[in-house]
Amino acid sequence: MYLRKLKSGKWQCTVRKPDGKKVTFSDRLKSVARDWGTKQEAKFKSGDRRDPRAGEIKLGAWRQRVRDASGLERPTLAKQDSLWRTHCEEVWATWPMNAVTRTEAQGWVNRLKGTQRTRHKGRTVITAEDVPLLKASTIHEAVFVMSSLYVAAMTEDPPLVMTNPFAKLDLPKIEPRAVEFYERDEADLLYTTVLELHGLKWRTLIELGMDVGLRPGEAYGLHANQIDWIRGLITITHVMTRYGLREYPKSKKSHRTVPVPPHTLEAMRELMEGRTAWGVCTCPKVLPDGSRVPGGGSCPGLMFPAPQGGPIDDGNFRDRIWNVAVEAAHTCGRLSPGQADDALWTVGECGPKVCDDPSHKLRRFPPKIMRHTAASWLVQDGVPLYDVQHLLGHESFATTQRYAHLAPEAHSKVIESWKRRAPAPRSPNSGARTAHDMQEARLS
Repeated sequence: MYLRKLKSGKWQCTVRKPDGKKVTFSDRLKSVARDWGTKQEAKFKSGDRRDPRAGEIKLGAWRQRVRDASGLERPTLAKQDSLWRTHCEEVWATWPMNAVTRTEAQGWVNRLKGTQRTRHKGRTVITAEDVPLLKASTIHEAVFVMSSLYVAAMTEDPPLVMTNPFAKLDLPKIEPRAVEFYERDEADLLYTTVLELHGLKWRTLIELGMDVGLRPGEAYGLHANQIDWIRGLITITHVMTRYGLREYPKSKKSHRTVPVPPHTLEAMRELMEGRTAWGVCTCPKVLPDGSRVPGGGSCPGLMFPAPQGGPIDDGNFRDRIWNVAVEAAHTCGRLSPGQADDALWTVGECGPKVCDDPSHKLRRFPPKIMRHTAASWLVQDGVPLYDVQHLLGHESFATTQRYAHLAPEAHSKVIESWKRRAPAPRSPNSGARTAHDMQEARLS
């Protein structure tokens, strides 16, 4: 330890760390500087190698370092970047990491609870009250972004900070939501509509989602050489993302082999007539390190190519195929104005050529409803949750348990208990006579 007086009048204490580097501290009082140096020397002798100034790094700078070294996939990075820019950067970027306390972190969360969502482009908002508040799930995700920075800092060697002020905060409760899915008659109506409006290829793709439970990206990225045509199996390894084809699954359990219904397999055979399943893949690709390999032209190996021959764009599928079919599907067999040629349809029970009865319209859900539908139908048919988990590639069993209430025997024990405790049948006036008899007995 070395003490010296600076020209400014302050006393500076210098201590050499075990790695040979020096750390300094200045104060107007010599005793304060000397006490600091004594504590640092004692700490280093005990084996603590942490730089006392390490926690002074700004959160914005540390976040950039963590992001550069994360190795996360581009969609995950894009989501975390959006959360950081929207909810975290303005508040925390200039704070030293060791200056944030749990009180400040909780105050930030409390302010987020009253924050309105960002207005989306193209959405007309008349007054500020029309903009809803942030979802509880969004607040949880923003807190996770901040907490993960401190977790990374605490796992450094030596650690930059010793505590995580964003851990165990009082967060808004995420209310459970009912699992939505299409009923079988709705699915049949959607199949028919898609076949009439768009053709066999798009109906078959939707069947793989509704019956087999493939994620939309897994269906878009399915190559014909991943299909076992003899055994009727599909090996899921490729996933089409907005950045390109990912030739590895989302998680360990996402890499799986799934069966295909015979009628769907037969439709896939028909779609492959005159095509080769072994062409060189020309799709743009995303590598595990996050880099992107550009591609172009048509890809002969894709099971479901876009009209131009390349990979399907999720936005185009949703807007040009899925939403059009959902809007056109009416239980009476008629179309809404401007959706398609009326000649494709027979006159329904409603009488007019065009039906606008809201009760006849198919419920509108995004394409991800296909996986919910597949899981719901399987559980309703008595398929064990364990089998459903492996078919759909859920990493966590808790995800599959959301469908447990749909199992045929989910409430059998409760219903049996009610039956055992059910009172004996009685006439409508029997209760009144019993009360009268009891009153007469008391009077007597």
